Amino acid sequence: MSDSVHPGWAVYDLDRLLANLAAIRRRCAPGQSFIAALKGNAYGHGAVPVARALEGEGLAAFMTGSYDEACRLRSEGLRTPVVMFAGALPEGLADLIRAGLVPTIVDRAGAEAAARAAAAGETVPVYVKVDAGLGRLGVPLEEAEGFLVDLAAMPGLEVQGLYTHLPFGDARGRDWAGQRFAAFDSLLARLEERGLAPPVTQAGASASVAAGLADRGNAVCVGHLLYGLSPFADASVADLSAFQPVLAEVGSRLVQVSDHPQGSDIAIAGSYGIRRGRRTGVAPVGAAQGLARPVPGSRPEALIRGRRVPVLAVSLEHLTLDLSDVEDAAVGDAVLLLGRDGEAAIGLDEFAGWSGRRELDAVLALSGRLAAHYRGAGGGITRI
Repeated sequence: MSDSVHPGWAVYDLDRLLANLAAIRRRCAPGQSFIAALKGNAYGHGAVPVARALEGEGLAAFMTGSYDEACRLRSEGLRTPVVMFAGALPEGLADLIRAGLVPTIVDRAGAEAAARAAAAGETVPVYVKVDAGLGRLGVPLEEAEGFLVDLAAMPGLEVQGLYTHLPFGDARGRDWAGQRFAAFDSLLARLEERGLAPPVTQAGASASVAAGLADRGNAVCVGHLLYGLSPFADASVADLSAFQPVLAEVGSRLVQVSDHPQGSDIAIAGSYGIRRGRRTGVAPVGAAQGLARPVPGSRPEALIRGRRVPVLAVSLEHLTLDLSDVEDAAVGDAVLLLGRDGEAAIGLDEFAGWSGRRELDAVLALSGRLAAHYRGAGGGITRI
């Protein structure tokens, strides 16, 4: 569809993606390997374009929970291993393996199903997830050593990775995560004593990398930081100034500009009669395209011709703007809700804030709803 038919777009900057990865590497120990979390359509940024940009960066793996997304990565010819987060039933693991994907094992039933899927005389690579304290998913930590000993003796399986997940959003969570890292480190040490050392061991993730928590694992799996998003509810936990949001621009175009004389009985934004003349503009983006209605007390703005203008209303498929201070505004003018226009700029924190959402939630809401354009990483702007 042409942007002139229903103008609305999002621009993702792949150079920022690579710069964020470089910043992550600087914070990690030499020799650490890296796993890119591509779940949720790469946190809303587009799994295939993100994976293409990262393919030459020597990552240990891509990880996702979506079978469809994983198959698309494979169909693109990407060579980086694709590990599936736990989520398939045991009877579905054979399909993952046939598709060239690496399943995550969290129980005996899954291990046995994966082993049955191995061809005669061959082994199936798997990752094992341990629940080290989050309480969501994985082999319980106190059972993990015995479980991995049993897997080592199971024909048809090769444990290539062992990981856990310990996210946190504030200082209290950081202290908790430090304790749980120590418990997972103890498991790794005991396994090493038994001669069981999977090639990839991972507990570190965006929150721990940002907060400077180290662990015994030889890999980190990054999501939030890779996309320039904060994993924290409390901004004081860590300095994230080195990271830039990969979502660089959200925009549309004016499809109508109207002048309303003083006293006009218009209802937009609850006016019902205006005290002074007002010029309004409409862009064809709204809740259906991933925007949210402003929370009470917020003062959302957009950029037109390098100037900030108030957002009057967000409806299902339209955005209404106050153009009273932009006399030269015209149909076809660009409207930026996020990005830079001349000296004026609106950042992701502001864009997400006026709708009362976290930055990640604001990005996810746009995924697949606007024309996606990609710039950087060795090429110009391309549309997906």
